[in-house]
Amino acid sequence: MPSPDNLAQFAGLGDDDFESRFTSRTIVEWFLRGLGLAALLLALWLAIRVQHVQPTAWARGDKVRNALALWSTREAPHHAHAVFDSIPSPDLRDWVAALPAAGTQTSWEGATLKPSAVVVEPVADPKPMARIWLAAPNGSSVVVRDSLTEIDSLRMRSSGAVVTAPHVNGTVRAIVGGTAATSILRDSLTIKPILVLGIASWEGKFILASLEEHGWQVDAQFGLSPKTAGTVIQGDPTVTIDTAHYGAVIVLDTSTVKYAGQISDFVHKGGGFIAAGDAAALPAFASLMPGVVSGQLPSSGFDADTAHPRRAFELLPITQLKPGAVAVESRDNHIAVAARRIETGRVLQVGYVDTWRWRLGGMESDPLHDYQSWWSSMVSSIIYAPHATLPASASVEPTPMASLVATLGPAETEQAPRPNPLDDPRLLPILCGIMLGAFFLEWASRRLRGRA
Repeated sequence: MPSPDNLAQFAGLGDDDFESRFTSRTIVEWFLRGLGLAALLLALWLAIRVQHVQPTAWARGDKVRNALALWSTREAPHHAHAVFDSIPSPDLRDWVAALPAAGTQTSWEGATLKPSAVVVEPVADPKPMARIWLAAPNGSSVVVRDSLTEIDSLRMRSSGAVVTAPHVNGTVRAIVGGTAATSILRDSLTIKPILVLGIASWEGKFILASLEEHGWQVDAQFGLSPKTAGTVIQGDPTVTIDTAHYGAVIVLDTSTVKYAGQISDFVHKGGGFIAAGDAAALPAFASLMPGVVSGQLPSSGFDADTAHPRRAFELLPITQLKPGAVAVESRDNHIAVAARRIETGRVLQVGYVDTWRWRLGGMESDPLHDYQSWWSSMVSSIIYAPHATLPASASVEPTPMASLVATLGPAETEQAPRPNPLDDPRLLPILCGIMLGAFFLEWASRRLRGRA
């Protein structure tokens, strides 16, 4: 091997110049070698550290979706935590739920999220009405919309509310704090005719007329008087009282006692039954009634209280409610209307007498419409109306918060991790680049050392 003196003479350099250059290159080569080894050792240490130290991946708000894409492809954190500013869409929620199957445990939190729920159901009414049931935190503002327009807006009280809409189009959305609970009509109803029974009177005449004006199909059998056998019939007189033909039966006076057996069978098979006025006190219907009628309270006169027109009726107070029966309407601490379920049938006991006076008394701004709506709503609440399932036209989320908890489990509050440079996934490629670059430069320097 040639000595440094021979190399210096060969290169045309003096001894001092050659030794200086040789020493400088050696120092640089050792530095590059040390740098490469340091980068290699640090990369190995990071690779070992990853197996034992698994930092929690963290994402908040609108960054969750991009973070999920990263966690599902380039990274595979041991634990991922999502902080939701609003209830996530079903696809985002299901994406988070799928990560544990790939080895990444997940947790979530959302301190500002508000639970909500919405259900839409058809109303038993000849008009295409829908009832929208809402649930949200007390005091929160709710906007109800369908696919075409806003239906209503309200502030919640007691965490629940009901909105009745004349018609809904497509998906109904209840928006609470920027999050929408969605629902659609899943059922339609078959509206069956109503049968009205009693003696021909103002009461029967106006109940019949009001229900027909609202759109109900009504049959009637009115006796001419309690002492004669003549009957005025509207509809087919051969039709029996059963759920195949009628959805509800209304009886008005004591002449209807002869129908008690048929009506009892009708109710037990799911039919709706309203006993009003004197019929509400008949012993023949006692087994069906929600309560017992006792005494009679006089009316307060037509002009006494126009804001509460039913004060103008005489009242047979309902007392001694049976188990399961509920008071639907009261007047002066006396039960005026009570309801009861009997198997699948429903019964209303109405203690008001001569309700026709409301329609002719001129009470309220529109007595005809208000009287009609009151009777129609009572029929709607008890009528037998078979359901038919509608084909699902859209994917809905009626309880978004409940679905989130059911899918991902309860929320877990975690402190945001402090950023650690050693956990940066870009660090390992950088170290590999430094290592390769340092070793290459060191190798090149040694190869070219004697050619300078």
